[in-house]
Order: sequence, then structure tokens, then C-alpha cells
Amino acid sequence: MVGVVHIGKAAKVAGVSVDTICFYQKLGLIKSGGRSAGGYRLFDGGQIRDLTFVRHAQELGFSLTEVKELMQLRQEHHVCSEVQSMLKHNLEAVREKINGLSRLEVELADALRSCNRELQLKREIKHEDCCPLLTKLDRINGSDGTKHVSNRRKPGNK
Repeated sequence: MVGVVHIGKAAKVAGVSVDTICFYQKLGLIKSGGRSAGGYRLFDGGQIRDLTFVRHAQELGFSLTEVKELMQLRQEHHVCSEVQSMLKHNLEAVREKINGLSRLEVELADALRSCNRELQLKREIKHEDCCPLLTKLDRINGSDGTKHVSNRRKPGNK
């Protein structure tokens, strides 16, 4: 493993930015180490392992609060059930997001098909006067039916 290194090298090894390290230290996730004669923050192998741990935990979707809890749990024995509970909670949240994104994908695809169909049927109508999605959104939002007023200048007006 790496010995004691300056903050820039620690950031590179852990795969995070220097600003991220400072932020983690401010939150108490990473212990502050010593400083070099030049005033640079110094990090040892344990702190770099902690930085890598935090990065990986965040990649798995854990919040910084949860990461802090995980870091405390890794110092204790027989905590698998607590970690498993956190994993189950995050897995359920991810599944809910996937379901929501799937519904959104279907809705956007339907809106695009509808737009294409409407525009093909109404080719003689000017583009500014016909946007099926905007019309639908106006109806959904209870608009008073007034047209969107463009802020584009008319030819000849300056």
C-alpha cells in the first residue's frame, strides 16, 4: 500500500477529487491527518482506504449519512444484519426509481409518437400553432386555453 502522501496523490489513488477529500474531512468521514512542512495535508494508507470505502459506498447509492454509519459499523463485530437491512432499504429505493423511470420512458415514447402522428396529420398547420404535447400539458394543468405568446420579434420590428 501507499505510505504517507500529499492530498493530491491521495485523491488520485482513491479516485476522488481534492475538494471531495476536504468535504469528507469537514463532515468527519475522513480523519484529518498531519501536514507537510509546506502545509499540504498528508494521508496514510488507512485514510486512503477510508476514502476508497466512502467512494465505493456512494457508488452503491448510500447517502453520506449512511456511509458514516457504515464506517462506524465496520469497526464493530457481528453487524451483518444491520448492513443487510441498509442494503435491503437501498435496493428497494433503486427498484422504485427503476419503476418510475420505466413509467416515464413509456410516457415520453407515447408523447413522441403522438407528436409525430399529429404533425403528420396536420402538415398544413404552421409549426408554431401546433404542438400536441404543449396542448396536452395545457389541458392537464388546467390552462385557460390561451396560446403561448412567443417573445420572438416580428419581422420589421426592432
